Amino acid sequence: MLRPAAFVAGCLTACLIAGPTFAAMPDMNAPPAMWNDTGAKPFVQRDAANHIAAIGLVIPGALVRTPPAPRSEAVYPMTGAALVQSANLQWHPSGHEPEHVYDVPHFDVHFYTISEGVRRGIVQGAAAGKVMPPKAILPPGGLLAPGFVPGMGMHDIPKSQPEFTGGRFTVSPIIGYWNGDVAFFEVMFTKAWLTQNTAKSGAYPQPASVRTHGLYPTRYDVHYDKANDAYRVSLTGFRQR
Repeated sequence: MLRPAAFVAGCLTACLIAGPTFAAMPDMNAPPAMWNDTGAKPFVQRDAANHIAAIGLVIPGALVRTPPAPRSEAVYPMTGAALVQSANLQWHPSGHEPEHVYDVPHFDVHFYTISEGVRRGIVQGAAAGKVMPPKAILPPGGLLAPGFVPGMGMHDIPKSQPEFTGGRFTVSPIIGYWNGDVAFFEVMFTKAWLTQNTAKSGAYPQPASVRTHGLYPTRYDVHYDKANDAYRVSLTGFRQR
């Protein structure tokens, strides 16, 4: 059984020998089922000066309470969202590795900075999967998982997250990479936490430097809108990099 501390140590070791793919559960290597008619809606919120204040996805409460049986994903193209080209909602009914860390029912919301065509090319054996992001563009204090997840990319998560410091996974911000550059901004959260209808906001991981210039989020927020029975997942606090 792989405990959080062992996962951190294992990933740090594995990063040095960089295997060809992320050691994920078998279903993570197969495409998820398409998730149609979700009712979720992407949004771009601007302030009075027409600057981007928030980029996000509104997820209906009914969808969260009764998700589909298989691992599923829905894709939402976005325009006018700075670096973000699409939002992607995924449901993982049994979670994924590492065991006792992320093997619980949870959702991901990825805000991709790469095109959907490029994302669809993130498959096992892809040459770009061997291109590691330079350390200079990774967030300080982050943990870059070895290899990549098909259909997603490489994942870097703060080592300060509760699931790596003796606590449990509830909400986690992750920044992703593909072909040596940023590919997505992600917020991952458990169904159990979400259905408590609480809220959480926090600092978003900051790359030490960037190759692709544009607006980068510095905060994230997940909260329940009782009036509309919906969950709002947002990236906020954008700054030009």
